Amino acid sequence: MNEIITASDRQTFQEEFAGRLPKKIFDAHVHIIKKSSCSDTFYKTAAYLEKFNNEFTVNDFFAVGKEMLPGIELSLCGFGMPGMDVNRTDAADMGVDNKRVFGLRLISAYDDVETIEKDIIQYKLCGIKPYHNMALKKPGSTVELLDFFTPEQLEMVNRLKLAAVIHIPRKMRLEDPLNRKQMAYLCETYPDITFVFAHIGRAYYQRCAVGLVEEFIKYPNAYWDTAMINSPEVLKYTFDHFPNDRIMFGTDMPISALHGKSIEINNQYLYLTPEKFDLGTSLYDGSGQIIYVPFLYEQLRSVLALNLPQKSLEDFFYNTAFNMFNSIAERMYKK
Repeated sequence: MNEIITASDRQTFQEEFAGRLPKKIFDAHVHIIKKSSCSDTFYKTAAYLEKFNNEFTVNDFFAVGKEMLPGIELSLCGFGMPGMDVNRTDAADMGVDNKRVFGLRLISAYDDVETIEKDIIQYKLCGIKPYHNMALKKPGSTVELLDFFTPEQLEMVNRLKLAAVIHIPRKMRLEDPLNRKQMAYLCETYPDITFVFAHIGRAYYQRCAVGLVEEFIKYPNAYWDTAMINSPEVLKYTFDHFPNDRIMFGTDMPISALHGKSIEINNQYLYLTPEKFDLGTSLYDGSGQIIYVPFLYEQLRSVLALNLPQKSLEDFFYNTAFNMFNSIAERMYKK
């Protein structure tokens, strides 16, 4: 594996984070990528994985995590990198122990529900991870949230009382009325599914959160994860306007191990980064004049700027996610 953490990063950790973070952190949003699961086509759309030798296993997560967060006990919920060219059954076999390593099964709307359930049980997983590039095929960017799965798939997940980590579609993200309508429909129709809406509904900039996150307070099965959110304003608004015991920490590893910072410009965002990889809405800074830290450190800075009480920090960084996934695993596999 190429160098991930620099001497400058280690200094940043000691100066800014050492002694300020809880002793245990549960990362609720990790992509576990196995070479055996991925095709050559897959790597053409995820070139940044070159930095990790084209895979990111559970062992890699713990190795990188030990470098980035020294002295902290880590746990995770992992799932594959979504794609129709990914072997989703193979990706489900990631070394789950339901102690420190929990997992979700990638699903496509075209996957047979019996196969999904079989994989979940066989690999002792806690739920599903759909994505817009595995949804029912539609022209352009017209894919809707309800295209991510079939009713039969949702009924199975609801019957088993599992979790679903959802990256909502469409350009306007949480600002999109159709997205919010369908999110509410899912929460109401499938009350035994715990819906974790990733990236605070993709609220990477402030307008995408204000006046919107609170619409989901009334759904006790609606949670947010904060993967790749390093906007202090978005985090503060969410913590001020949503039950804190339904907000959980996530990193989006391995992407968040790359160096860069999310910048808000006119109700838009981009990733400013010295890394020569396409990260979606990203701008490459090859000048060498700015020293960057990993995206993960920018997330930590934004969280610590909230000055949350110690108990709230421990809940956010560990208890909320661990308790949720552990309760599913205890019921499903430890009877």
